[in-house]
Amino acid sequence: MKKIFVVAAHPDDEVLGCGGTLLKHVNNGDKVYILFVTEGVSGRYVNKNSKDCLKEISKRKQMALQACKYGKFEIVDFLNLKNLELNKYPHNYLTNIIYKHFQKYKPEVVYTHCESDLNIDHNHTFISTFIASRPNNDFKIKKLLSFEIPSSTDWAINKKIFTPNYFVDIEKFKKRKEKLLKFYKYELRKSPHPRSVKNINALSNYRGGVVGLNNAEAFLIHKILN
Repeated sequence: MKKIFVVAAHPDDEVLGCGGTLLKHVNNGDKVYILFVTEGVSGRYVNKNSKDCLKEISKRKQMALQACKYGKFEIVDFLNLKNLELNKYPHNYLTNIIYKHFQKYKPEVVYTHCESDLNIDHNHTFISTFIASRPNNDFKIKKLLSFEIPSSTDWAINKKIFTPNYFVDIEKFKKRKEKLLKFYKYELRKSPHPRSVKNINALSNYRGGVVGLNNAEAFLIHKILN
């Protein structure tokens, strides 16, 4: 059994970025842990303490709980940092929190965001996860990978385009990933938006075709130890 850890900036990123891969891990007998960094909602509100905002935060949390229960993923924490405001926190603040979770759970494989994502929360989550994953005497991470998020990774900044070099066959888990996505139905959009079910499936079909598979999720390797 391997210990798998996902550091997700927002509830739904774990499914959009690597839902099929996580289902495959569970099917293989691995243990999947999820850490949600922000509440994923308040950036849409001027008054972040309004009843409407707090209601939506609670709703998003319930979506995550239901999705992870269905997927048999264990949520280790909701940090509830402010959505779209991670740039206001010192990197070492989030890094230390992630490091402590790595100390506790000692994962072998870590999935997180892509450095060049347009979304500021994705970018800062990546940096803190990357720093927390450095070699140390408390745990040994054998694989560190970045996933892609439709409508964010495809709008890369700093000319660091997401160029995947690791692909996971999710053909057998495609339908179950669709089920996971529907737990976050309020975050999905109608086609032709990149975050529609139709285009999320089209992306997995394209990524699969690149390596001769029907459907795949794609990742960028930062570290791999055999």
